[in-house]
Amino acid sequence: MSAAKLAVSTRGWSFQGLIESSSNFYAVDRVSASSHNLQEALKNHEEDGIPLVVEGFHKLKAWPYGLFSLENFCKQVQSKDISVRNVHNWKDKEIPLEDFITKSRTMSHFAEDDEVERLYGKDAECPSAWEEELRDEALLPSNLFCGGSHDEFRFRPASSPIETLMCYLGVGDTYTPCHKDLCASSGHNLMCYTEEEGSSFWFMTASSDAPAVSAYFHTLHQELDHENHVITLEQLVKSPFKVYVVEQKLGDLVLVPPRSAHQVVNYGGITLKTSWSRMTTRGLAVAYYHELPIYRRVCRPETYRVKSTVYYALKARTEAMTALERYARSNDKAFVSVPDW
Repeated sequence: MSAAKLAVSTRGWSFQGLIESSSNFYAVDRVSASSHNLQEALKNHEEDGIPLVVEGFHKLKAWPYGLFSLENFCKQVQSKDISVRNVHNWKDKEIPLEDFITKSRTMSHFAEDDEVERLYGKDAECPSAWEEELRDEALLPSNLFCGGSHDEFRFRPASSPIETLMCYLGVGDTYTPCHKDLCASSGHNLMCYTEEEGSSFWFMTASSDAPAVSAYFHTLHQELDHENHVITLEQLVKSPFKVYVVEQKLGDLVLVPPRSAHQVVNYGGITLKTSWSRMTTRGLAVAYYHELPIYRRVCRPETYRVKSTVYYALKARTEAMTALERYARSNDKAFVSVPDW
């Protein structure tokens, strides 16, 4: 197999250098996990559809250093194999998790001219103990919980769940092609563990720029929703929309707005990230009217079952309202407090 040059490499990259390299690049706003203004920042993020980073989770007392480690991850996962992708030829395979970690720790942080393999661990199982920590209000705001009170997927029956919680492991110069999170869902990505100053560079767009991004991909003879094009820095510089850039480090939670096109490129040593998606009420509407028609055009499976999620959400709310009405009548109440949905 002959060596193929990667579409992107982080050699020589720095966050400040990237921001200064183009007037088209903008630094993503950051807010501290312990800030009194956190909820206001989260509200603005959802309303404006602009990427946001909540930083410093690893500085909170609730941060589980012993749990969020690579060694613990290996002990906790049920499967001892991991699905990996070779970014040189985009072929997937399964290998033992420990072999993958050994390869990653011994590999150069930057792609070499003669290498033919550089593996990225994707869609790995999130250990149940980690999942419990990610539902701890002492660590994360409850309105960001996977399956929490601000996630429409919580209404789905146990027999038909939507699994979005996954882990990703990679060393420098591994990446995913530019893509959007499925069905206008809201993305969350927490950097749980790093080695040798590992980090991840993110290039993101605003929700409102989704049509412009799709049109720009067409000028490159690519289809954004096929998720098979790694966009280069040169192409991003020339793009007709703002590109939001962040270097994600330990304890950083990257919030990806619905329909935001984004590409993640790992830097330095091993990084271990936990990722999940939430579906908001607004996201369901956007998915139905905007994303699903695109999926039909490009022959892409829906995966997140938008229509049935709408059904289960409406059914649950109708049943709750009916129960409240019955309670009010039986207790001769003129007013009953309605839950904040």
